[in-house]
Amino acid sequence: MLNFFDILYPQKPYCISCNKRLKPNEYILCNECNGKIDVIKPPVCLKCGRELGFSYQRQTTCSECSKSHLHFVEARAYGHYNGVLKKLIYEFKYKRRREVSKVLSEKMVKTINRLDWPKFDWLVPTPLHVKRQRERGFNQSELLAREMSKVLETSLFNGLVRVKYTEHQTLLDKSSREKNLEGAFDVIKKQDINGKRLLLVDDVYTTGATAEQCAKSLIKAGCRDVFVITCARG
Repeated sequence: MLNFFDILYPQKPYCISCNKRLKPNEYILCNECNGKIDVIKPPVCLKCGRELGFSYQRQTTCSECSKSHLHFVEARAYGHYNGVLKKLIYEFKYKRRREVSKVLSEKMVKTINRLDWPKFDWLVPTPLHVKRQRERGFNQSELLAREMSKVLETSLFNGLVRVKYTEHQTLLDKSSREKNLEGAFDVIKKQDINGKRLLLVDDVYTTGATAEQCAKSLIKAGCRDVFVITCARG
């Protein structure tokens, strides 16, 4: 049965990663390429979800998080931002392959289902500034959150807004990113999240600066707590 995205963006018959023709039971990505995704494996940092490696005998907090006061409870991602997963996200964000949101969101939900996380009152897409959204044509985080909401049966809260335009942060280090994002987010309709538990949704977690500033704004607005889920970890 075709869904909304299948109608608007008909599936191309070739794998988005290797260009091989897809089999009838494959969608966007062939099974071989799907198996090549570098999935994050435990043990991971209990706070930010960074893979710690086999030298760690148990899960703990990474050295960076142990020195920081972060406003979100926990952050987790499906895989590392490289190879096939990086290609998927690139095609999604910059080639406007919106149908890829279905594949990525399924992987994010799969990650959540493996965790002992509570039930959330709202899914919160990480917002883009209106100028950046006009340039891109859509907010990738909102598309991911909408797909996830169907499975998790949780509504979206779009009251987190980006009020400060910033340049791309790709080449900035953590300190520069944090400074760049100061005062970048605000919350409207604060009464809707008062005392609520929120799941912040984004495509990539790199330094955590965006997640932290979003969580800080949401906590200040009166929510109970914030968890973070992303497709990939840079």
